[in-house]
Amino acid sequence: MKNVNKSLENWLNELNNFSFKNYEAKPDMDLYMEQILGYLDRELSIFKTSSLDKQITSSMINNYVKGDVISSPILKKYNREHIAQIEEVCTLKSVLSLNEIKQILDSEYKNVTYKSDVFNYFNKNNNEKIDKCVSEAFVKLNQIEENDIKGLNNLALDFAITANTYIAIAKRILFLTHLYEFDKENNINQ
Repeated sequence: MKNVNKSLENWLNELNNFSFKNYEAKPDMDLYMEQILGYLDRELSIFKTSSLDKQITSSMINNYVKGDVISSPILKKYNREHIAQIEEVCTLKSVLSLNEIKQILDSEYKNVTYKSDVFNYFNKNNNEKIDKCVSEAFVKLNQIEENDIKGLNNLALDFAITANTYIAIAKRILFLTHLYEFDKENNINQ
């Protein structure tokens, strides 16, 4: 019989060792759609929950471009900046809408000389959060008996409730900052 706890521990160890490549280590040549999909599929594979999961598709990328979430490809090719932005979108898309992600990326990447600094900051922050969450998961997992499905489901519930609370806070922050920027642009005093 399979040990669910051990399988989760193995995956948590893999997740703890995960990191996006720093901006400078991303491909230094422009890539066509099929190449970018292959690259990103490998980069994002840790986040698959089943073999049927698609972390990124050409339709998704085209929607990000159409929605002005990421910049348009140059002659149908994607560069480091595109890759970095797509990785950020993929990290955030399960918790934020594309408009909310666009708001964040716009505030981060517009009028910035060194795009590498922006992505590397994101990557460092993402790695720190992964480390913190994985450590917490290990502590809680060690308190659950092997294959205690009720205990494991309660752990999943605990993490889901916590995630939902953080999502609500993040969305409120984005709403308020968007409202502030709108008022500022339209000279509305409050």
